Amino acid sequence: MARKSMSTVDIYSWINTTGKKLVGQRVDNIYQEDELILIKIKIDVGDMLLVEPSNRIHYTQRIKPSKEFNEKQFVLLLRKYTRDLRVTDVKQLGFDRVISFTFSNNFKLYAELLPRGVSVLVDDNNFIIGGNKYIRFKDREIKIKKEYRLPSLINDKPWELSYGAIDNQLRKFKDVIRGLVLGLNLPGEVAEEVVYLSGIKKDEDPNKLETKDIESLLINLNNLIKESLLGKGYIAYSLDNEPIQVTPFKPKSLIENNLNVSEYNLFDNALDEYFNTIVKVKADVKLEEEKEKILHSIEENKVLANQFLEESKKLEEEANIIASNYSYFNQILHCIKEYLNKKDKICDAVKKIDFKERYALINYENDLIKIYYDEEGLDKSIVRLYKEAGELKSKSKRALKSIEDMQLKLSEIQSKLILNEIKQKIRNRKREWYEKYHWVITKNNLLAIGGKDADQNESIVKKYLRDKDIFIHADIHGSPAVVLFNEEEKANEEDIYDAAIITVAYSKAWKGGMGGLRAYWVYGNQVSKSPPSGEYLAKGSFMIYGKKNILKQFDMQIFVGIALNSEGLPVIISGNENIVKEQSLVYAKLIPGNFQVLDIAKKIKEMAEKIVIYEYKSLIVAIDDNEISQRIPGKSQIVFVKNGENKKLKTIQK
Repeated sequence: MARKSMSTVDIYSWINTTGKKLVGQRVDNIYQEDELILIKIKIDVGDMLLVEPSNRIHYTQRIKPSKEFNEKQFVLLLRKYTRDLRVTDVKQLGFDRVISFTFSNNFKLYAELLPRGVSVLVDDNNFIIGGNKYIRFKDREIKIKKEYRLPSLINDKPWELSYGAIDNQLRKFKDVIRGLVLGLNLPGEVAEEVVYLSGIKKDEDPNKLETKDIESLLINLNNLIKESLLGKGYIAYSLDNEPIQVTPFKPKSLIENNLNVSEYNLFDNALDEYFNTIVKVKADVKLEEEKEKILHSIEENKVLANQFLEESKKLEEEANIIASNYSYFNQILHCIKEYLNKKDKICDAVKKIDFKERYALINYENDLIKIYYDEEGLDKSIVRLYKEAGELKSKSKRALKSIEDMQLKLSEIQSKLILNEIKQKIRNRKREWYEKYHWVITKNNLLAIGGKDADQNESIVKKYLRDKDIFIHADIHGSPAVVLFNEEEKANEEDIYDAAIITVAYSKAWKGGMGGLRAYWVYGNQVSKSPPSGEYLAKGSFMIYGKKNILKQFDMQIFVGIALNSEGLPVIISGNENIVKEQSLVYAKLIPGNFQVLDIAKKIKEMAEKIVIYEYKSLIVAIDDNEISQRIPGKSQIVFVKNGENKKLKTIQK
C-alpha cells in the first residue's frame, strides 16, 4: 500500500537540504485551495513551496495558482502578515512531523504533517491569528486568539542515541523491526532498509543480537541518514508498477527484490511526482464525476433547446392563424369580454380561460389557439404571441450556446483523462533490466551498461564483466565503469566507440565543462578488484593489468532522444548521433552549459512537441520530465532538437 504522508526522516532530509535554503528569502505571495497552501518563495529548487497539512511539504513544478485558488480567510491573513517578509528560520520540531517557519516580524507558521494536522499562523506572543481549520483536540484547541500549543512530540533522533540506549529499547520488543519502529521511532521503510543493510533478519529476536549486530545497525542507520542529506530522491514501485514509497535514500533492499526504483536529482522532485501520482487517482475520479454531470447537463439542455424551439414555432403558427382569420378571432375575443362583463354564456369555441395569466384557449380546426383577452385589441394579442415566440427562440439559442460551452469543457476533461491514462501507461511500461544503468545498444546490436555511481560501478563489474567482455573507462577519476557485452567476441572498434560515449559524457568532465576527453578499453580478464599488497581500492575502483587500448579524444557532447518501444510508449535513449537519430522520434544534441538539468529536460520536451507530428504530441506531453533528466549528464546547453528517423527501438534480452 502506498505511503500517504512524509515520514520523520523525509522531513529531516527536506529541512536540512531544501529547508535551509529558505532562510533569508522573501515571501512573494501565498495561495490556498482546500488543504493545499502554496507559498511563492524563490530558491534554486523552484518558485512554489507546497504545504499540505497531515501529508507533505515540498517544492512543486506541477501545481500552479489558478482561479481555483480562492481568496480564503486564512490565505488573506498569511498575505497580510507574511508577504514581502523574509524567512529567518525553518526547522523540524524535535524528531517529529511538525515544521515551523519564522518570519522577520517574529510571527510563525506551523505546518503539522501529523494525522489531523493543521497549518497555523501565530503572532510574536504565540497566539493564533488564523489556521486552515479550527478544531478541538483532547489536549489543545486551534482557535483564533488562543495560545498555540504543540502536539506531543518525539524529540530524540535515533542515530544520536548511545549504544546502550538503542540496545535497551530493542530488547523490549519481540523482533528487530518492531524494536526499531516502536522503540526508536524509526519510519518503517527506514527500519527495513537498515536491517537489510546490516544482514539481519526482520523477525530476529533482539535478545539474540550480538554487540557487532547492534553496532552494524547503528553504522548503517548513520550512513542512511548521511545519504538522505545529499538531496536526491527515489520512488519505489510495486510489481504492478504502482508507486509505494518515496525516500531520500536509495532503497537497496527493494532494488535487490527486483522492484523498479526511479532516481531523482532532487528530493523535492521525487516528492512532487510521488504525491501527485497518488492525488491523480483521486483527481481522475473527480474528473469522471464532473464528466458525467456535464454529459447529463448537455442532454438536459438539448431537450430544453428543442422544447423552446417547438414552443416558439407553435406560438408563431398561432399568431399567423389569428392574423389570417382576424374577423373570426376578433368575434371570439368580443364574446369572451362580454362573458367576463355580464357572465353570459361563453362561446362554444372557448375551451379554457386562465384567469391568472389572462388568456383563453380557442378550439380552431381541432387545434387550441391562445388569445390574450386583457389586451386592448386582437392586434396586441398577436404581437404578444410573436414576442413570446421570439423569447423562446432566444432561450433555445442560449441553451445551444450552453451546450457548446459544456462540450468545450467536456473536451478539456476528456483530454486530461486521456493524458493521465497515457502518463499511467508510460509509468507502467515494461522496463528492461539494464535501464537502471547508463546504457546504449551499439550499431552492431551489442549492449553496453555503465554505473551511475560507485555502488553501481562495483556491482556491474562483479556481476556482469566476463573475461572476453570489454571494460571501458574515461581517462579521469569519477566516470562510469562501462561493460560492453562481447557476445560471440564480435565487438569491433565501432562498437567500442559507441559504448565509450557513456563513460565520457557521464563523467565529472562534463560537470567540469571540459571540451573533450580520452578513454581506454581493456578485456574483462585485465580488470581486478584485488589491489597490490599493502594498497587499498575504494568502492567503484579497480586495478587494470596489462596494456590499455587508448581511444581517440571524444568531444564533450551527448545526444538524447525520445524513442518508442514495441508498445508505442516513449523510452529516453542517449548515445552518439547516429544511434540516437536512427531510433528516435525526436532527439537533442547537448553540450556542457549553464542550464539546470530539469530546465533542459523541460525545454527538450517543449521543442519536441512543436516539431513532432500531431499523432505523437500527447505522448511527448505525457513524458515525465525526470525521465529525460536522468539521461542528461549535468548542467547543459541545447545545440539543437531535430526529428529522428523513428526506426524500431533496439532492445537486448539477457
